[in-house]
Amino acid sequence: MRRIWTRRQALQDAAVGFGATALNSMLQGDRLFAAESAGARERSYDLLPKAPMFPAKAKRVIFIYIGGGPSTIDMFDPKPALLKYDGKPAPFEIKGRALNGSQQIMASPWKFGQYGQSGRPVSDLLPYFQKVVDKVTFVRSMTTDRIDHSTAQFTFVTGRGFTGFPSIGSWVNYALGTENQNMPGYIALGQGATIGDRAHSSAWLPPIFNGTGMRADSKTPIYDIKRPDGMSLDQQKRFLSMVEDLDRIQKGNSYVLDQDLESRISNYELAARMQVEALRIADLDQESEATKKLYGIDQKVSGQFGRLCLMARRLAEKDVRFIQIYGGGGGNWDTHNNIEGQLPGLCEYIDQGMSALLIDLEQRGMLKDTLVVWSGEFGRLPTIEAKNSKPGRDHNPYGFSMWMAGAGLKPGFDYGQTDDLGYAALKEMKCGHSDIHATVQHLLGIDYQKNTFPYEGRNESLVGVTPARVLKELFA
Repeated sequence: MRRIWTRRQALQDAAVGFGATALNSMLQGDRLFAAESAGARERSYDLLPKAPMFPAKAKRVIFIYIGGGPSTIDMFDPKPALLKYDGKPAPFEIKGRALNGSQQIMASPWKFGQYGQSGRPVSDLLPYFQKVVDKVTFVRSMTTDRIDHSTAQFTFVTGRGFTGFPSIGSWVNYALGTENQNMPGYIALGQGATIGDRAHSSAWLPPIFNGTGMRADSKTPIYDIKRPDGMSLDQQKRFLSMVEDLDRIQKGNSYVLDQDLESRISNYELAARMQVEALRIADLDQESEATKKLYGIDQKVSGQFGRLCLMARRLAEKDVRFIQIYGGGGGNWDTHNNIEGQLPGLCEYIDQGMSALLIDLEQRGMLKDTLVVWSGEFGRLPTIEAKNSKPGRDHNPYGFSMWMAGAGLKPGFDYGQTDDLGYAALKEMKCGHSDIHATVQHLLGIDYQKNTFPYEGRNESLVGVTPARVLKELFA
């Protein structure tokens, strides 16, 4: 009769039984890892405010995320050498994704001027940003190790180039909680990331730290936030009381603590409190006519993003800890073709709102303790992607710009630079997503190395094992 070996039997018989020893060791390790992760899940978590690990410069963050790869060399990082080589082959090899592999340089189609006391260059694409450029701190030597949208977006918002890890807002929410117990600690406004809701997901952090989607809509800022028309206040109270009783029964049984259940209970309680608070915050009619005009909320192109930025200020004013604004707006920042036709409308969409946000925060005395962050996942190459009548630019992970403002940063300060063509960041000042993640947490009073959560046998963090440093050169 033929004998069939299982994998376990093979390991027992092989190498005088040492294979089984190795297997048992691995299984023991798995049990230890599972026990450690289970221990983390058996703790209770809440959004009560927590003290920072050390004195913080920022109380809250507004993160403007431009998904799709904005062309910063056409917006606020001009390169005169592009004019010299316009229409000619690049003087050195430009690496792209090899979709078309063009080496033909394209100068920016837009004119640049110098603005503010700092005399910094901003193109004609951003007339409102020209007026506030002195308020921002540029990081002009950003890089990423990912060249495609989804993986680069995961990298920039979660610290990993793949799905399944918590976003930066969730890590901040986990570390600090929120001052306003009537609102979520982490809110995402608008749409525009290729990776969708995963851009503000808590992943394996307790669900209570997940980002909550919200819209600039006074009637339904959050789906299902209002009491159904056919339900009275008394009926709603009795319904919530019944749900609370059922949840209490579930908790009272001898089950391991269920974080999803805990989150559901917390969300029911929070939703009841939000029915007043969220609707009040979303009511932009409470703002003065001057403020609404500042943000341009009635403008055809820029009005939608202006409303999101005004909502962000109102949320920040109500002590929501982390507010993420998506700058997609249904437009395509991925300008592979016809960049001259596409980029003006995209810039018009965000220009007035993001500039008004900086002005408004400063006028209200909030910019000093609010950190505003603006970035995409990568930039665009100085070459055309393909020779056609309406060329565009391919993805550039090797060198691009982002900016931050407020919270003790040096206004009007530039850190780092790219080469003469705007292709690659100069090595001595090269920055990556982990440096930004470390810096944002530091400004909030969080030690990025100590903000950890046990997961699969190790203490995970936003930065992980990627080398990172706090960019203290940016601090005033």
